[in-house]
Amino acid sequence: MILKKSIFILFFIAVSFQFNAQETVKNIDSLLTVLNASKKDTSKVHLYQKIAGHYNVTQLDSAKAFAVQGNLLAKELNYSQGQWINLNTLGNYYERKTMFPEAMETYNKALAIIKETNSTKGFAVVLNNIATIHIKKAEYDIALEYMFDALKAEEELGNRNGIAQAYNNIGVVYYYTQDFDKTTEYLTRALEIQEELGNFDGLINGYNNVGAIFDYQKKYDEAIVSYEKGLTISRNIKDKKMEATQLSNIALAYTNKEDFLNAEKFFTESISIKESINDLSGLARSYGSFGESLSIQKQYTKAKFYLFKGLEISKSNGLKQPEKEIYSTLSKIAQEQNDYKTANTYLQKYIVVKDSILNIDNAKIIAEVETKYETEKKEKEILEQRALLAEKELQVKQKNYIIFGSLGLALILGLIGYLFFNQQKLKNRQLQKENELKTALARIETQNKLQEQRLRISRDLHDNIGAQLTFIISSVDNLKYGFTDISDKLSNKLSGISAFTTQTIYELRDTIWAMNKNNISFEDLQSRITNFIEKAKITSDKTKFNFLISSEVDQDQVFTSVQGMNMYRIIQEGVNNSIKYANASKVEVVFTKDNGLHFEIKDNGIGFNEKEIELGNGLNNMKKRARDLNGTIKLTSEKDQGTSIKISMLENNESTKNK
Repeated sequence: MILKKSIFILFFIAVSFQFNAQETVKNIDSLLTVLNASKKDTSKVHLYQKIAGHYNVTQLDSAKAFAVQGNLLAKELNYSQGQWINLNTLGNYYERKTMFPEAMETYNKALAIIKETNSTKGFAVVLNNIATIHIKKAEYDIALEYMFDALKAEEELGNRNGIAQAYNNIGVVYYYTQDFDKTTEYLTRALEIQEELGNFDGLINGYNNVGAIFDYQKKYDEAIVSYEKGLTISRNIKDKKMEATQLSNIALAYTNKEDFLNAEKFFTESISIKESINDLSGLARSYGSFGESLSIQKQYTKAKFYLFKGLEISKSNGLKQPEKEIYSTLSKIAQEQNDYKTANTYLQKYIVVKDSILNIDNAKIIAEVETKYETEKKEKEILEQRALLAEKELQVKQKNYIIFGSLGLALILGLIGYLFFNQQKLKNRQLQKENELKTALARIETQNKLQEQRLRISRDLHDNIGAQLTFIISSVDNLKYGFTDISDKLSNKLSGISAFTTQTIYELRDTIWAMNKNNISFEDLQSRITNFIEKAKITSDKTKFNFLISSEVDQDQVFTSVQGMNMYRIIQEGVNNSIKYANASKVEVVFTKDNGLHFEIKDNGIGFNEKEIELGNGLNNMKKRARDLNGTIKLTSEKDQGTSIKISMLENNESTKNK
């Protein structure tokens, strides 16, 4: 039982070379007095920024007004440095309020001014803060680019404090990407510099991050000691957000030690502070972590109360990381309560969020590359066959030219004698028939070779890939039943792999079925669709399925194998979408005829607003298959009114021939 959720801290640089938290706590009243008595000059611009920087730490809601006023005065004075330092502090405010779009817009305004003035110091500060936004949005590659640019600027300045901040933040990004060697390297560099400088803000972050590494290594007592050092400093400088973070991390460490009494004490104190300062990002994480701690104690009702609070905040503010973790915990709770349907629902949501964070598309990329390779290989084989056929046709033409030349010569020679002419004419006719017969035989031989090649490919798919997939299923099942102490999570993963592989075998069989046929009759297609719907009934017993064919449809028509397969795949995809997403009680597949063949997949499910939903790969694939059928596809959906997908094939494209 390990909760690996200790919070790494990124430095929120509020123009650190001009602001020291301890000094400002002592002098805030005097600063306000000086501000009120100051003239409208550049010194007053800096006073606005210093006061806003203080309130960003101690009284967040008061920070915005001072940063805005400082920026307005700097604009009036045409003072570029004053503009970007106040914009940067305003960005800090938005970031701490979890208003990421507003924060990014404000930082970019500051960066534009910095580029105009070529301020190396400004680059270092604002680039670091932009990077923190990308980290919170799980865009780690982009964040690293900004972080290293910020480090380069700090090194050019010789700013030891800034270099330490950059090292810390780079270590944080490497932690999120699971590169722990790099994490340790950069965090150690940062802490060494902060201890050398006696920088309290930097030490808080350093102790917190070192504690998180101890957590990962299961050294919980050492982790708590490190967090408590950071907690003491946070309280001394009255940084409420950092104080709440340390409390939350201490609670996590106690949870991992199974000291649940202390864990609840520190979670409760952390949540109370985060609610008081409206730290939405921190609240989402603490609610999720506290909920998971309670679920470990089997206090499921109380756990779900906090988990749902965290989930609401995460979804409302685009906080993907806590959203993913909460879905995982909810899935585990449902499994413990034997509610496997709900557990699977949360697991699917967890996977969707996880993929959006990590952008794990490797399997899809590999499949696309393999498909592209096989397609190019087959196209090359077809081109070679066409070239061979063209060569044979050229030979036939050349022979025909010889024949016609011979006929011309025969006509000339016919003048010599009627008898000789007749004999030559008969000979030429016989030669022509022989050539025509050879041409026909060559074409038949080519067709036979193509058919043999298709059969060979289908046999290879069945014997090799099919056997390998079957072996995978057998191996996964043996793993499940061969180990009695296997975890539920792993067991579910193995079951998922087995089910996915089984489905792949069914799809492979469908492909082989199409490859083994030159043509597919309507009767064949009807039988295949019926079998698929029967399987769907077993999968979704609460949904009623109907397969209807209008009496006007010509059931003697025949399709090419490509046409038949495209029609079947469209129907398969449409029905699967209705089962997975529509929550429908009724699904129908209907064939009609009106100026061509039409087929429609419709349900009475929840539907969706077409303008608000971006089409996925499934619907895009159906559109492509409809185009391959020389047909059109019409998607109709309304919320709570169901969804309809209708494909229309033109009269001259609906079939290849009739029986």
